[in-house]
Amino acid sequence: MSKASKDRRSVAERARDTAGIIGSLEHEGYVPTPEKEAIHQRAERGEITTDELIEIFRQRALKIEAEQRAPNRPQQG
Repeated sequence: MSKASKDRRSVAERARDTAGIIGSLEHEGYVPTPEKEAIHQRAERGEITTDELIEIFRQRALKIEAEQRAPNRPQQG
């Protein structure tokens, strides 16, 4: 069972704040995808906390960074 959110903002205030955050992220190069949006919606519904949301995206960024830094392996064929 999920906990009730401690966020006391109205739905409109949360939507405005979320739109502002997404706008800032897009300015920095964030590209929304259905998978990313689903994670954000889980946070909005209170299924995961903001801290968990941040950790999910931090782990994804670290994985992408590691993949980009890995030496290109020659393809066998």
